[in-house]
Formats: sequence, C-alpha cells, structure tokens
Amino acid sequence: MNRQRAIGLLIFLVLSTGLVWTQTTTTLVIVHTNDIHGQVLPRAGIGGLAEVATAIRRERPDLLLDGGDMFTGTMISDEFFGKPVIEILNHLHYNAVALGNHEFDYGIDELQKRAKEATFPILSANVETGIAEIKPYTIVPVRGVRIGVIGLTEEKLAEVTHPKNLKTVKVRKLVDALTETLPKLRPMTDFVVLVTHIATEDQIRVAKAFPEIRLIITGHPHIARATTVRSTLIVETGNSTRFVGKVEMRLNGKTPDTMTSEMIPIRDLEPDPEVRAIIEPYHKAINERAAQRLGDSQADMLKSELQESPLNNLIADAMRDFAKTQIGIQNVGGLRAPLRKGAVTYGDIFEVLPFQNTLVKMTLTGAQLKRVLGRRVQAVSGLKVSWDTTQRPNQLVSVTLDDGTPIRDGDKYTVAVNDFMAVGGDGLIEYMDGAETQDMGLLLRDAVTSYIRRHGTLDGKTDGRVSIRPR
Repeated sequence: MNRQRAIGLLIFLVLSTGLVWTQTTTTLVIVHTNDIHGQVLPRAGIGGLAEVATAIRRERPDLLLDGGDMFTGTMISDEFFGKPVIEILNHLHYNAVALGNHEFDYGIDELQKRAKEATFPILSANVETGIAEIKPYTIVPVRGVRIGVIGLTEEKLAEVTHPKNLKTVKVRKLVDALTETLPKLRPMTDFVVLVTHIATEDQIRVAKAFPEIRLIITGHPHIARATTVRSTLIVETGNSTRFVGKVEMRLNGKTPDTMTSEMIPIRDLEPDPEVRAIIEPYHKAINERAAQRLGDSQADMLKSELQESPLNNLIADAMRDFAKTQIGIQNVGGLRAPLRKGAVTYGDIFEVLPFQNTLVKMTLTGAQLKRVLGRRVQAVSGLKVSWDTTQRPNQLVSVTLDDGTPIRDGDKYTVAVNDFMAVGGDGLIEYMDGAETQDMGLLLRDAVTSYIRRHGTLDGKTDGRVSIRPR
C-alpha cells in the first residue's frame, strides 16, 4: 500500500466511524481593576496599590486590564498629576487601560504626559483626544492566542468632566465606534474583549448589539459585580482598589467557550515590597502637608443623595460663608470620600474634594433656582428643600430660604457653586445662565479648610434643611 492510499484509508476510517479531532483547550487567567481613583495607599486596611500588586502576582494573570479612571481622588495621586499610578501600573505590566472621564481632570497636557510615560496603551475607540499615544485598540498575544482589546469611554463625557479639559476632544456614539472598529480587528485577532468606562445601561446595550464580544471589563458605576447579558460576561470591581477581579476563560481551540469570575477583596494584605518602594518617595513628599490638623469631627460624616447629610451641609455652608452669598449649592457627585470621627486633616479634605474646582458666585432668579434644583438632589445651604426622587423630570417638591421665606420666580438670589457646576456639569445647565458670574479663583477645598479651621469642631449633626423621598 503506497503512502497516498494509506492517508486516504485513514481519512475514510475517521469519517466513517464518526471520529472527530478534539481541539486543544486552554484556560486564560484575566485579572482586572477599575476606578482606581488614585488609591495608592490603603484606607483603614482596605485597598492600596502595593496590596493590589500582592493579589495580582498571586494570581499570575495572562492578561491584566483596567476599566479606567486611574486618577483623581487622593492627595498622593493628584499632587503629582497621576504619576505614581502610572509608574505602579507600568511596574505591574498592565496590558491595557480604558480611557476614563477622570483621566482628563489634570488637563490635556498632563494626560498626554502620562500617556507617554505609560508602557501600556490607554484605549478609547469613541473619543478622539488628539493624543497619539491614546489608541482605539491594541492586540495582545497570549499563549498562542491573539486577543484584540478595544476601549470605550462614557458618551456623556461633557457632563462628567469639566468642559475646559475637553476643548480639543470629540466624542462618538459607542455603537458607531464599535461598528467601525470591529471589522479592522477580526482578520488580525482570534477574539475581542472590551475595556470600557461607561454607564450600566450602555454596558448592556453594547453587549446586546455585539454578541460576538464575550467579555467586557468595565468601570464607571462604582459597583463590584459580574453580570451576564446573553452570552457576554460583564465584570467590574467597584472603586478605590477595594477588590481585584479575576476571570478564568476556557478556550476551545482559540475561541472563548466558558468563563467564571470572582472578586478578590483587598483587605489587610501584605504590601508588595517593590511597589511599596515606588510609593515611598511620593508618600514622604506629601505626608507633612496632608497631616496638618484643621479641627475635629464628633461623628462620621457621609455624603448622601438619599437623606440629609452632615457632609453635604458642611461643604455647602463653607461655600456660602466664603462667597458671602444667600445660598450655597454643591453637586453631591463632587464629594468623593467621607469625613471620619476624630481629627480632621488637610489630607482628609483633599480626599473629600480632590478635584481642582474653584468657587464661583452668581445671581439666579427664583425660577432658574427652582428649575436647577428640580434636576437632582444637591447639597444646599441657606435653603430648605424637599425632593421626591421618584418623580420625573422635576424632582423638586418645595423650596424656601432657610427662614421659611418663599422663593419667588421673579426675585434674584446670590448663589455660590463650583466652576464645574457653573458650566453645566452634571447636566445642571441652568447655572450657565446665571448673571454676574464671578470665578473667585479659590479652590473649593481651600474654602472648606478655612471654614473648618475657624469653626474648630464639627458636630456632625443635621438641621432639617433637606427632605428626600427616595426611589
């Protein structure tokens, strides 16, 4: 029997007996983070990037990804415009990071510097920044498999980032950007995963529109969870390094077959010594200033959009006091950390108010004030407000001055806000129409630190100025 006949007989036997060639199975370990928000150091034994490094190295990932918002939230990150975060993520060999809205907080020039320093690509297929180092996608070869990674960023970027940092930025629709980008990757990759920084409803919308994408690593809602939408797994780890996520992806040949996920808590872990050495000079540089004592709090003070909050009241009171206005208003989303009972330091206030927001005063009519308060719950001073958050579109039930005087549509009121609100941030567009608008050129957190120094002790109590019917 010659060689050709032998090969032919073998093929016949395989086909006739129903035998099939089994494809090789491989399990990839994908570790992910998101919304780090500059949490370089642990807080009360939770989080910290040296501790995250310990968890990552223990899992020995094949792919290491992040869902964006690396920056903004702590003094050690913000004083150096995100440099320590980039240096640590470089050291850990991240493969890709999604472009988050808070990556713009230090301005385009600083973002470009950080992108050039990064040894990993920062990705967004739907946001054009003009920065060459920020790419729509990357291709990562892992154990003989070519993985395409596409980045996506929040469509409503102008509402969640200060417009002054977006002057050269263009934002496209998520579905349009993916529809254009996917065909470019298909010939060059075995499969595609997404790293995204988008709202929950957009995560679901993208998963339904592109079922071939089996895994979405995401961030932005600040929730630790795993969600399955049809055949797509969507995973996110909350915020501020409280968790690291792990996905085990079983491949049939080079195609994703099944996936499992878990959340690894970052609590009381031994810090990685190499990453701790990277952190130390940054920590030393800011430690003395951060430790400056401003006063004391007699209770834990938390922000809230569900009930009256002593922290909300404190910030709005400080704004009104410093600007010498009738009313002070602060967007609750701009408060990023609680104030704990005990000594209050400059570092604590920095974490509450990490953004470079300045204090702005303006004049609003009563009608404008009612419309903007109807959009959402806000921290207030000089007012008594009742909201019903089950109502749409206007959530405002009633508002008066704090002495009970009605707000009249045609009357004018002096109001203190921050510069993000003054340009319509958080969708609060009525502030853009304020009259006699003046940016006082003072950082909001400096107004608050001055206020606390003068008052000394914070009692952490509420006074009935706010009533909220929650959803």
